[in-house]
Amino acid sequence: MYFSVFDLFAIWARALDASKNIKNAMCQAKLILFLLGPAIFILSCSEGEFAPTAARDSVATVALALRMPQNILAPDRAEVVVTGADMAPLRHELKIEGNRLVGTLSGVPAGTRRRFTITVYNSAGSMLATGAAQIDLQAGQILPLALTLATTSTGGRSEIAAPLVEGVEIEMLWIEKGHFSMGSPGEEWGRNVDESPQREVSFAQGFYLGKCELTQGQWEAVMGARPWAGFGEEVIDSPDHPAVYISWEDVQVFLERINAAAGAEVYRLPTEAEWEYAARAGTGTPWSFGAEKKVLEDHVWHVGNTLEGEGNYARAIGLKKANPWGLHDMHGNVWEWVQDWLGDYPAAAEADPRGPSVGTARVFRGGSFKDSIEFTRSAQRCWNPPDKGFGNIGVRLVRIY
Repeated sequence: MYFSVFDLFAIWARALDASKNIKNAMCQAKLILFLLGPAIFILSCSEGEFAPTAARDSVATVALALRMPQNILAPDRAEVVVTGADMAPLRHELKIEGNRLVGTLSGVPAGTRRRFTITVYNSAGSMLATGAAQIDLQAGQILPLALTLATTSTGGRSEIAAPLVEGVEIEMLWIEKGHFSMGSPGEEWGRNVDESPQREVSFAQGFYLGKCELTQGQWEAVMGARPWAGFGEEVIDSPDHPAVYISWEDVQVFLERINAAAGAEVYRLPTEAEWEYAARAGTGTPWSFGAEKKVLEDHVWHVGNTLEGEGNYARAIGLKKANPWGLHDMHGNVWEWVQDWLGDYPAAAEADPRGPSVGTARVFRGGSFKDSIEFTRSAQRCWNPPDKGFGNIGVRLVRIY
């Protein structure tokens, strides 16, 4: 599906209308980077006649005109999320007009590697279509962006209900391959020395990741056991609450059983690098929603809001807002076991890191309802012996296909 000259002209007109300070800008068309779908056309406009004004010296304007596949049924809501390593995520609702989505984003921070992720949902909140592009934005730029979304981003993989055992499923989201800066900068509030040095990490393959933490109901259906039973003061015994009091070694037994049911080694724990990549969701701020503590309550279960609320225990999954990639409770609620042994970060860039080959403690990530807010940052690390389980440590699963 292609955009006509008239389509592109309409997008350009929308961009001009959104930025009334700019007139008669000269545009040069160029094809930019990638889309998680079948087609993308982007016009990048730079004005050769006007210097940026004070009001426009650090932001850009982007006007979107997007097409959905013809087979999309009953789209109810669409949004674009803009992320970047040095900016807080921006969310913007898009207007649905037939099989098109339109919207204009003003005040997007200028900078490199701005990622635009567009998602369409039905009334139940399930993902119907998605697409993405990564571009560089210059100060004062007006950028019309036209692309065609796909029902899936990678050959049928966007959001799935993956079977664990017969009659039991888990919601999982596709995490596209890419790269990011792992660890925290020296000036980040609340950081620890083991989050250094910051380095570039890349992934050759994408993967599915649990949309939420593994629940008690899912654990019991597979294992026939309820290790959290009897800890009523800090655990709500309920199928939709996270499975806790499970050690790293317990999780290996769980994985053996669900892989046996699948007939292949498709499930595993995320590596520490994969976990942080997904938690950051394209951001470089302390949390995936930015650096502002005032919005924590919308995103994080931590010791402050659980003690002040009904009680100091994990809450049901998915009650807080998702991160820009649609994952819930990556910050807070319960810590999540990852695959790696604890070890120091190397200084050099890495591809698909797996951590040390031996060790005495396994890493878990994300913070919990028992912890203060600095422990819920994307870069925070913690660890325990692999045979120990606690009431604030759970798990989130990876499926490789």
